[in-house]
Amino acid sequence: MSMTAVFVQVDAGELRKIEANPALAEALFQTGPAMPMAFGELSKKMEERVRTSGPQLLAGVLAGFDPRLREQLEARLGGTAQQFASGQGGEALLKVMQERRERAMGVMQTAGKQRPKLSLEKEWHGLHYLLCGEVESGESILSKVVLGGKILGDDDEGFSGYGPARFFEPREVVASHEALSRPELESEARGRFDAAEMNKLQIYPGWRAEDVDELLTSFHNLREFYASATTGGKAIVTCLV
Repeated sequence: MSMTAVFVQVDAGELRKIEANPALAEALFQTGPAMPMAFGELSKKMEERVRTSGPQLLAGVLAGFDPRLREQLEARLGGTAQQFASGQGGEALLKVMQERRERAMGVMQTAGKQRPKLSLEKEWHGLHYLLCGEVESGESILSKVVLGGKILGDDDEGFSGYGPARFFEPREVVASHEALSRPELESEARGRFDAAEMNKLQIYPGWRAEDVDELLTSFHNLREFYASATTGGKAIVTCLV
């Protein structure tokens, strides 16, 4: 399975929401259609049913779980299986359901919105190397435009398994655009291309001498993407998927 680097432009206000709830970031990279919003607010009748019958039903489900998993779920739900079996915890259960519904609707709304997006396919690591001459992200701006950014969430693997999503504030996008627009940068990048050296350094996914033009096309695309984000005052969220 190959790794591709994807970049998505978002409004500053939307970025704040994603920072507050990093789970929303996954929806930015969704390739299929958004999940339909099948359920509206719970009716008063359904709310009452959750309060009165939900705890006992939940207790029966929890009883069949491995004890360690049951303890984790009880901590999240704010009550023990014994308490639920006695009918306690209806309000807490309803609150959890409403919070989960709100988060799910936020993810669906995020997924359903059209945003400017760029995929560097498998050229991301090679392009990163041509821009800065480094294997990993470093301190310079050009070493961060592909592999840098502030991390979203606390999952080291992220939703894709290749690391967490990262983001650039609008002011950082502007600085990156300026660095990418330096007139001599393209010739410097071309001069760094050395397929044998890049393969020695294990620059993903492996290179041939004829790949230089394809990498420079990716450079043009990335530069234009940052330029359009700058014009719109947008932030950028990126991830390896």
